[in-house]
Amino acid sequence: MLPQPVKVSDITDENSAQTYLNQAVMTTFCRVLDSSRLPPDVVMKMLASALGQTYREVATAHQDGLCPCGWRPQPGADVEGLRTSLEEAAAPRRRDDLLSMTAVGRA
Repeated sequence: MLPQPVKVSDITDENSAQTYLNQAVMTTFCRVLDSSRLPPDVVMKMLASALGQTYREVATAHQDGLCPCGWRPQPGADVEGLRTSLEEAAAPRRRDDLLSMTAVGRA
């Protein structure tokens, strides 16, 4: 059974936000792959580049400290954190890893 799609209006916490972003990236990846006929690795590099560009634009907008969210970009640490997140998400999961198992009911 496929997971239910998450809509923007369904985002209430970090988990639902992550699910929404995963779906949006996969949908975009598949559309570009299908329409461009580029190899998957090329499209993935393009996605990584788009994420880097997004980071740069958001970091630039926050450098003056005027945003009420309070985030202060630290490019070295931030990029390392992005790299670590990518490596962890891309690493193969063991079949017996509870995080990778599909829930089939409720206890």
